[in-house]
Amino acid sequence: MKQILRIGILAAAISQIAPVQAAVSEWNSTTAYETAGTVVSYQGQLYSNKWWTKNDSPSLSGQWGVWGLVSGTVNTPVPTSAATVKPSAVPTLAPTAAPIITSAPTANNCSAAAWNSSTAYTTGQSVSFNGRNYKAQWWTQGNIPANNVGVGLPWIDLGACAAAATPAITVKPTPTPTIKPSSTPTAAPTTKPTATPVPTAAPTLKPTATPVPTAAPTVKPTATPVPTATPTVKPTATPVPTAVPTQKPTATPAPTLAPTATPAANSIVPPRALTLDQPGDIGTLRAAQLRSFNHSPFQSTGYWVQPGDTLVVNYVYSGVAPNKQPEIWLHSIDDNTWNYDSDQKIKLNVGSNTIVSNVKGAVYVAAFNTPTGGELKVEILSGGRVMPRFVLGKHTPANWQAMLATYGDAPYGELVGNRIMLTATMEKVKKHVDDPVVLMTLWDQIVGLANEQYGLKAGNASPHIPTPHRFHYVELPPYDGWMYSWQYRMASASADGAISPVLNSKTLKTGGWGPWHELGHQYQMSTFTWTDQTEVTVNLTSAYVQRALGQPSRYEVEGTWTKTFAYLKQGTRDFATQSDLFVRATMFWQLDLTFGSDFYAKLGTNYRNLAAAQRPSGDDAEKQMFIVETSRVAGYDLTPFFNAWGIPATAATQTKLSSMALKTLTDPIWLNRDSNVAYKLY
Repeated sequence: MKQILRIGILAAAISQIAPVQAAVSEWNSTTAYETAGTVVSYQGQLYSNKWWTKNDSPSLSGQWGVWGLVSGTVNTPVPTSAATVKPSAVPTLAPTAAPIITSAPTANNCSAAAWNSSTAYTTGQSVSFNGRNYKAQWWTQGNIPANNVGVGLPWIDLGACAAAATPAITVKPTPTPTIKPSSTPTAAPTTKPTATPVPTAAPTLKPTATPVPTAAPTVKPTATPVPTATPTVKPTATPVPTAVPTQKPTATPAPTLAPTATPAANSIVPPRALTLDQPGDIGTLRAAQLRSFNHSPFQSTGYWVQPGDTLVVNYVYSGVAPNKQPEIWLHSIDDNTWNYDSDQKIKLNVGSNTIVSNVKGAVYVAAFNTPTGGELKVEILSGGRVMPRFVLGKHTPANWQAMLATYGDAPYGELVGNRIMLTATMEKVKKHVDDPVVLMTLWDQIVGLANEQYGLKAGNASPHIPTPHRFHYVELPPYDGWMYSWQYRMASASADGAISPVLNSKTLKTGGWGPWHELGHQYQMSTFTWTDQTEVTVNLTSAYVQRALGQPSRYEVEGTWTKTFAYLKQGTRDFATQSDLFVRATMFWQLDLTFGSDFYAKLGTNYRNLAAAQRPSGDDAEKQMFIVETSRVAGYDLTPFFNAWGIPATAATQTKLSSMALKTLTDPIWLNRDSNVAYKLY
């Protein structure tokens, strides 16, 4: 499913309503730009960073790099006739209350229909807004044209138009990210569901029809609704403290850590005292691995709250003080915003912190600090309601059933493995989870396979290591699509066909292409996912997992290879015009079949080792580097293979390949398929 995929990109959440100032600092290689959305000028252009960066030249960043192009000319003031969002290649955070953006009346009697925030526009449609015409580059809804022009953004500015005054337009921005059709992630992942539309009866959750590269996303985003009332679970026996100021700071130094009595290891009541994992900054490793999404910052507590509930949380540390305070996040699983903007987030001060909940949601702790070598300890002294939470290695299937029987009126259930965490509504948890030990062991295996495929192994030098953060797969109750992958999570609709392969071990193993696909979006490498390949290269992970689990190849079962060979027999071939996503995916898969299952592990390592200045920027550069780097890994000049597929090598690429002392490819490896790898070159 599309990353939505959300991958492709998007600028959906809105955090600042102010025009870009004319005075912008010149980029400096020695400056650390810590805040996403910082605008700098470089060689006559404006750039905005998507995450922390230092010494990454804006001009060399590329589509998925840290810098995104904002404007072609330095100090280009933004018209003040309408409130505008500070340009940023990555979605900015929306305030807790979504702002209302109102345009002032303008001279604007343009030929195109006036833009409407509730209208969904598809590729090529034109609108007028504040005296200018704009054209949609892909499906978009709720994105203000004036604020969403540029690289990776949905609108093209066609220029000014004239005449009679029009009334002011008031727009309430949607809290969910907009959807970009399957295209290469640029600034930061796009939105919405995925290349795996509603499955048919086929066991592999295949789409009703072979997905065609979407000019529009499978589903339009929906605004996150207010959580509905849920039966209250009987609070824990701990008395609720009297009201005191929320998050009252304390000036006392970190107290000495004292042992805290906790329930037995397999108790169905979650312990209230936690020693936090310290996985480090959430974006640093992800950026170094050339991925699109930050993994989940959440450390599960097994407690939830209703609006008005009071939590008293004690925090202490030993050793060196962390450079960032740990945080409590009160999170509703129906939060569909980029950065979980609807969550209530509280930084913890040393000592006692009193928190009054504004939301209904699960209680998580997040640690973003650089590892200290000491311990960070958090204890929920009072408040919080228990929800069923299974932890692999600590609980048994019988424990899980006891949790459901005792706390089954909680809104959510949660299962925690070593590499991934699953959270879903109580209805779906009770309906689909079979054996929680088998399920979470299988999920850990699947994540391990994805790490293996891309050469990420414990003990390797960074960044060639597995992420220390868990993945998080959630049910998104209001979602009317199927599945998607995005910042902090993979998400599934509540439809049984979508959520079952996430929560049921048997379905996950035999028909889990959709969930495997969404995990693939979390691993996708920007350096060889050029435009329109987002929904293509993602399937490398699905195919790799499917084979490792002993399942028949989707490409064989669904007749994809027949279509592939029909394409390869055509007199002229142009890979860019091949509309079948799965036919395109078989080209990438043939390299694995021909040169071994560690092919992409070697390739991924090579790409991660490239200095930022050496990474390809733009589609043509990415294609040519892919020819060079795959040839380097294979030990063969692969130009015959890519010519067969309709991706010709340039003269410069041919010159480079000729200097690499590669073997000549004489076998027609483009005829390999899962059921008949006639040409193995490893």
